[in-house]
Amino acid sequence: MKNYNMANKGMGFEKEVERANEDYRYRKIANIQKISTPWKVIRRGKQIVSAFPEGKSTLDFRGTVKPGISISFDCKESEDKRGLPLAHIAPHQIEYMRDAMDFEETTFILCYMKKMDKRFLIPGTKVTGYWDRWQMNKGKRGYNFIPMEEMREIRSRKGIVLDYLEGLNL
Repeated sequence: MKNYNMANKGMGFEKEVERANEDYRYRKIANIQKISTPWKVIRRGKQIVSAFPEGKSTLDFRGTVKPGISISFDCKESEDKRGLPLAHIAPHQIEYMRDAMDFEETTFILCYMKKMDKRFLIPGTKVTGYWDRWQMNKGKRGYNFIPMEEMREIRSRKGIVLDYLEGLNL
């Protein structure tokens, strides 16, 4: 088996996730789609003058894992060796995670730690817990990131380029 890290050097993190989603769909494990942010395009005749997001999006990916478990997640990248800076997560994403969890949807963040070339899964409950702690301690050092020790490392497994579903323990 190829070394996962070397086999995928240079492949964009979201592209890895999209490839995993294709593998899951092909194997009939899950059907997960990237959710596009709707854009408002301003035209002058046929020429596009400007474009901007129409509204706040949910998370980047949504889907269903057999036997009917709904999931939604976002992909983030970090250069911080300590973990994922909470500033990388938008408030509307936290709000969406809370709402989705109220309906028993499984939410999480996939995080690519660039300096270590490792990928991690952070459950939504941990993300929102660290977010709340950060909001209560604004300005205090050490509260502005999710530590790497709190993340689950994910790897290639059973021929799936990035088997993040394994990290969910469903």
